[in-house]
Amino acid sequence: MGIQVESTMGRHTPQVVMTSGDVMDDELDLDSALQRIGERIEGIEEGQGRHEEKLDGFREGLHDVEADVVRLSGEVSNVRQEIAGLESTVTETRQTLDTFIEQYGRDREVSKAQAELSRLTTEWHADFAQRKQTRALARGLVHTLTAQAVYRNVVNTATVRACSEERLLLEPAYWLAPATMAVAAKFRDEEEQGERARAHACALDAAKANLFFSLTCSRLGDETEAAAWMDLYLQSLDPDELGQDFLVVLDAIAGKELGEKALGYTRQAMARWNRGASPLSTDTPASPGIRGGTHLDSRLLNLRGRLAENRYAALRKTCGDQWEVLRDGWELSTVPDRTLTHLEYMFPDGFDGADAPVGRGNHVESALERLIDQLEPDEADMREKMRRLERVIEHGGDLVAADRAHESSVGPDAAPVALMTLLDKAVFEPDEVRLGQPARRMALRAIWPDLEEAAQRLVTASRERLPRHITLSVAGWNCSVPTDPQLMAQPGQLVDELATHIERQTQVRSDAVVRRWPRVIAALVIGTFTLALVVPFVDGAARWIFALLTIGLFTGAGWEFGSVPFRRRRVRDQGARLRHEAVATLDRALRQCGDLLEDWHDAVEHLDLLTRWGESHKLD
Repeated sequence: MGIQVESTMGRHTPQVVMTSGDVMDDELDLDSALQRIGERIEGIEEGQGRHEEKLDGFREGLHDVEADVVRLSGEVSNVRQEIAGLESTVTETRQTLDTFIEQYGRDREVSKAQAELSRLTTEWHADFAQRKQTRALARGLVHTLTAQAVYRNVVNTATVRACSEERLLLEPAYWLAPATMAVAAKFRDEEEQGERARAHACALDAAKANLFFSLTCSRLGDETEAAAWMDLYLQSLDPDELGQDFLVVLDAIAGKELGEKALGYTRQAMARWNRGASPLSTDTPASPGIRGGTHLDSRLLNLRGRLAENRYAALRKTCGDQWEVLRDGWELSTVPDRTLTHLEYMFPDGFDGADAPVGRGNHVESALERLIDQLEPDEADMREKMRRLERVIEHGGDLVAADRAHESSVGPDAAPVALMTLLDKAVFEPDEVRLGQPARRMALRAIWPDLEEAAQRLVTASRERLPRHITLSVAGWNCSVPTDPQLMAQPGQLVDELATHIERQTQVRSDAVVRRWPRVIAALVIGTFTLALVVPFVDGAARWIFALLTIGLFTGAGWEFGSVPFRRRRVRDQGARLRHEAVATLDRALRQCGDLLEDWHDAVEHLDLLTRWGESHKLD
């Protein structure tokens, strides 16, 4: 039995043979290992204790660092505040310094301006003081009381001659000095000396000298000689470079203060200038399609009438692209009437006006005063510099403000102006020029030939834009309306033709409404096929869908078969409404077309009224 057991165990487990010595050795090893593990645990506990002590030290150090950081943060905030305060102080200092530098620069400019002004003032008195006395002498010599005093022997002519000769000696290059000497020679009846003095004055400045002698002769009552000198003055002028002082001269001439001859000479000169290269006869882009457009064309175009957007609305809608041409031509046709209305408003007394009394010499006196007081170019240049320096001082050295104030103080009177531009403004912009009614009427007389020619040009352009026929399009039907009043068609006839045309179209459309057999047959075939071959073999919702489809097909076929009368009636109703609207539109368009053409032809006829209004000009 024992042998069998061993064999059996030997087959299932390995055989282990252990002695008592081996068991004791294993126990010793286990104790040793446990002892070593305990020692390691104690070492770890000791290390953990040491680490905790270090961590406590670290915590204390971190707390100290934290306190230092807080302290440093406060110090940084204080430094930032100090820096901000320093920056503010630096900014204020910089602003103060900039203000000081700017003020210093302005003060320096003021000092320089004061020094320069003082120098120029000294130079002015040194160079031009004699001219002031010459002007005073001339002002006294041309006065009517002086002439009366000389002729009554109240003033010795020798004194007059001595004073005038002294002025010539002191100012030999100033035209007014020999001019006053010529006046003094006239008082002494010294023709030869006066002629030489006048020649000397004209050599220095022909335009001013001629005007001075003309105004002086007029003031002393010699209109014939005044007219002769005025003719020479006009010949010496550049019509494109006139000062504003000429306005006063023109007022004096128009008021017949220089006599009829001077007025005639001036009219001839203006006509001569107008025939030359003047702004009124120079081609300018007045309006597209107007040949030979001038500045006056633009003036007249600005006066033309304008069509309102809601006027001739039916005609505007039916004539298509022709409306732009019709509108432009109609507006051009209003030019004569609008021009005549403007001229009658500006000149209520007519082209020639009422016979105004001869002026009392106020304009001559004013023109003579302005001529005598007028500065010479070297004086004007120095005066301009002095005025600018005064502006610099007034504005405390601010050069920009000084320049702006100086430019605003220089009025438009300083700029020269072309005579024809001046006359044009006198007629169309009277507020822009300081001219009296006689001078403005004289300006109208001067530009009248050009104005009449411009009006004729615009009327011709209007007639060219009037087409022979106006095509009106209503509801797809076109008709041609002649613009000749004698060939105008009767509106009723065109309206009847339009109504007949629409009725025919309506009848054609109504006859075109028939039974569409392909649709009927297709609907019946598809419905029969669906009813016979589809509906019996489907169930549920599909059967209902196909059943409804079949009913719809049969209903559509029935409607197509029986709806022809209803559809024809609807087409006829639509045609009736279209005919009513189209007839009303055409009737309005024809009436508006007639009104526009009537206004057009009447406006063109106003050219004759404009021409007759200025016929007195041609009789002169």
